[in-house]
Amino acid sequence: MGEVFVNKILQGDCLDVMKDIDNDTFDIIVSSPPYNIGINYNTYEDKKVDYIDWQVKVWEEAFRVLKPTGHLFLNIQPSRQNPLWCYELVSKLSWKLQNTIIWNKQLEIDNHIRGQGTSFQSEKYLPNGWEFVFHLTRKGNTKISQEKSGVPYQPKYAKENRERYNIGGIRPTVNTWYIPYETVGSGKISNDKLKGGHPAVFPRELVRKCIKLSGLENGILFDCFAGSGTSLIAAKEMGLDYFGCDLDKDYVEFMKTRLDKIEKPLEMWEKFSG
Repeated sequence: MGEVFVNKILQGDCLDVMKDIDNDTFDIIVSSPPYNIGINYNTYEDKKVDYIDWQVKVWEEAFRVLKPTGHLFLNIQPSRQNPLWCYELVSKLSWKLQNTIIWNKQLEIDNHIRGQGTSFQSEKYLPNGWEFVFHLTRKGNTKISQEKSGVPYQPKYAKENRERYNIGGIRPTVNTWYIPYETVGSGKISNDKLKGGHPAVFPRELVRKCIKLSGLENGILFDCFAGSGTSLIAAKEMGLDYFGCDLDKDYVEFMKTRLDKIEKPLEMWEKFSG
């Protein structure tokens, strides 16, 4: 593998970029493709007629550059026009669906809404407070790390659960994650600091959870739709190498600016590991 594919970001179409990458290069992919619902990305027109066929091509090529022991975490969301398209896509891929994770961005708990999202109002539909994260591996049986991805005991139940789940003071994570969007100041997502003009940004904690689940402590994370650079930022903060590409020049420049500000990734990993 050429050095250009380590700790770099390239501008270009992901299929064109991946053509120049050797087989079995990356350890983990965490990525989220365009929604295909007309979102206003800078360069990309978010309305493909052959969207699913295009996505199959992208992820099959991604599997080629991913190591046989690697993990693909694919973040996608059903649409109201075709709520089953996510399953249709996954059913056409050659690698196996090992885990289906629900990323909850908003939850109604005890008559209150927790988390941030759109204030969408409709006479027909409820606001969508969740998205899929599909965990795909080569044969559907790649080892994960319950220890690294586990969560602390709640103090109320610590004694009884320590005896019941004897895995070193933690409980295994589950396949439903409540991770709200990152907020700044009064609670609004900062367009300048976190998004760089990108209209659809997932939180770093979502990527961290995926990396923890993989058990990786080193290796290379790849994001073929790198956008504002969130997955690359999370990888660098956790001490991993990274490589990303995006079609848009402005997004690429914004990512490079964000990544240049991270100087001590291992210290950042310690900060976020609890």
